[in-house]
Amino acid sequence: MRVHITNMNGQASTAQVAQNMVAKIAREQLGFTEMEIYNYNVASDSPDKLSGRLDGIIAGLSVDDVVILQSPTWNGARFEHLLLDRIKAYRNVKVIVFIHDVVPWMNADASGELTNYIKLYNRCDLVISPNQKMTNRLRECGLMVTKVINQEFWDHPVAVDSTKVAPFAKRVTFIGLGSTKPLIENWDSEQIKLVLTTDKQPMAADKNIEFMGYQYDYNLLGRLRQQGGFGLLWNALPIWREYMQYNTSYKLSTYLAAGLPVITSPNIAQREVIEAKKLGLFVNSVDEAVRQIENMTSAEYQEMRAGVEEFAHLIRNGYFTKRILTEAIFNLFY
Repeated sequence: MRVHITNMNGQASTAQVAQNMVAKIAREQLGFTEMEIYNYNVASDSPDKLSGRLDGIIAGLSVDDVVILQSPTWNGARFEHLLLDRIKAYRNVKVIVFIHDVVPWMNADASGELTNYIKLYNRCDLVISPNQKMTNRLRECGLMVTKVINQEFWDHPVAVDSTKVAPFAKRVTFIGLGSTKPLIENWDSEQIKLVLTTDKQPMAADKNIEFMGYQYDYNLLGRLRQQGGFGLLWNALPIWREYMQYNTSYKLSTYLAAGLPVITSPNIAQREVIEAKKLGLFVNSVDEAVRQIENMTSAEYQEMRAGVEEFAHLIRNGYFTKRILTEAIFNLFY
């Protein structure tokens, strides 16, 4: 028996970074075999060309093997169903679906695809779900698979200088491109600096905002750790504010891997762990975050920072990924 795991390429996004990270840990530390999937315009393929592409993906598959399908592939639910058809044509092959995101809950234009994704999950032998809140919502929408285990946090393997810790600085960093405009427009604090990983924008003139520009991963985490303060996990778009209650955010683990306490909504799925481990603050608005930081003491920050440093050992060394993949294989056969 061999264990295979799909891995997406061809898309410059956090989604690909997450899949690549999982596949690398699975391949290098657990001995899994990689099935590469290219992200492309599936509609451009003729039936014969698509058939050949699917055969190429599963070329190394044999009877009695296990396949972990990292979903979504971002090629659409139809593509994933067709791929699953090919995989299940092999005798006694078991399939685990590792749900990174549920596309119809992220994008209103894809809302009609929910039924197709639920059907996809129900065709698998085991589901790795982002967290219990997501599992509960999937159950409400028709998920029937008996064996479901929860991921909880993403890993973010990185080497950090353990002799240095994030200093108590009254600054809030928001990484990524989404939701920066409302943040810039509404930011009016003179005491707390907002740091964005985008290029400078004219609307920020005369505001207490610093533009870091795009940063490669290693440089980004090093700068976050050196400059300190907090990492902000936020989105102003209503559909994303709703989705953030159920998903497991890669950005959350990026902040923690760098050693920064986080600021996020109290509705986040990871609230219990963040609260218990003292990993950050819960706020209902960015203005509330500013007020809390303005009134914070160095001792309060150091307590959170210590909690983050302890917890980050798991994230920096890939233990969430190794745990969930190993547990999934074990649960298939136990």
